[in-house]
Amino acid sequence: MSGRSLPVPQAGARVEGGRASVWPRRLLDIVGYLALALCLALLGSLLTVAATNLLGYQSYVIYSGSMEPTVKVGSLLLTRPADVDDLRVGDVITYRSPGNHTTLTHRIVSVRQEDGERVFTTKGDASLEPDPRGVILRGQVSKMAFDIPYLGYVVDFAKSIQGVVLLLLVPAAGLLLMQGPKLWKGRASRGVQ
Repeated sequence: MSGRSLPVPQAGARVEGGRASVWPRRLLDIVGYLALALCLALLGSLLTVAATNLLGYQSYVIYSGSMEPTVKVGSLLLTRPADVDDLRVGDVITYRSPGNHTTLTHRIVSVRQEDGERVFTTKGDASLEPDPRGVILRGQVSKMAFDIPYLGYVVDFAKSIQGVVLLLLVPAAGLLLMQGPKLWKGRASRGVQ
């Protein structure tokens, strides 16, 4: 017998020239890390929305291109409450449309007095014509503070059923991919069946 010993390959590893191939293990690690990174991105986007809400902002996902190029589709729009008396021409506001009760984000293009109330004419930046009806806003309205392009897509997905499932299952799968072989190897070395 010689005093030289050969390395013992890991379970499932391919032996090439006396050495165990580690590429399957590395691939599993990479997939696991990517899965965790995806979940952290989704979780981070939800935490961003929660944090901005705590700071007094309201957040909206932009689904329409009516405010492009100022606010792109898929952006996360953050607004602050504003008093109606403080609104001016040029302000971008988010409000409920009186006709169909949808939430709109448009720019104020004119303000007029009618029967003692301020009537706002709004228009999307991408539109050629102003909105057909003037809007009477009472109390407070949301005024655009800033937007974060494309983050709305992530937030929208994270709020969906698929996003919630992904936030729960992918980290578990990632941890299993990264730690499973180590746990299995530890059990095998102790002779646990």
